[in-house]
Amino acid sequence: MDRYYSDDELSRLGLASVGRNVRLDRSTIILNATGLHIGDHTRIDAFCLISAFGPGVSMGRNVHIAAGVYIFGGGGVVIEDFAGVSARSLIFSTNDDYSGEHLTGPTLPAEFRDVAAAPVRIGRHAVVGAGSVVLPGVTFGEGSASGALSLIKNDVSPFSIVAGSPAKVVKARSQRILEVEAELLRREQEQYA
Repeated sequence: MDRYYSDDELSRLGLASVGRNVRLDRSTIILNATGLHIGDHTRIDAFCLISAFGPGVSMGRNVHIAAGVYIFGGGGVVIEDFAGVSARSLIFSTNDDYSGEHLTGPTLPAEFRDVAAAPVRIGRHAVVGAGSVVLPGVTFGEGSASGALSLIKNDVSPFSIVAGSPAKVVKARSQRILEVEAELLRREQEQYA
């Protein structure tokens, strides 16, 4: 048996939408499949967990979700075209209040908890570095990246690289990837013309 679902199997998973040439590893756990959109040429590797409740999770084309990534979409998560989330990263779009003013945990009635929800957006060509933690409300600008093991609690400016805990800007990232993308799309268009 192939490690990835076939197109026919993907169509039967109940996903909100699924593009062409999608590779979804069979070990991936999807909670609320009707809240998950997956674009063309996207690959989700082994041992991932995608919780697509609330506004859910939407992935564009040519997205790569590496092994062991957990995405919690209760506040909404959008991963735009050509973006990547490296191995063992965590993306949270909701978070309990840990101040001690409220109880915490999903086993409790909502009236005793204070859960903040804010959408996360990973922009085009952005890369979340291995083992990074992305907190609710963060936007990774186009072409931005985080170093491995970073805690991202603030927005990341376009074409900047952040690292650390909490993450801080360490340098700029080249915009040449936009030229490379244009060449890829030109070749695809020629191939299907």
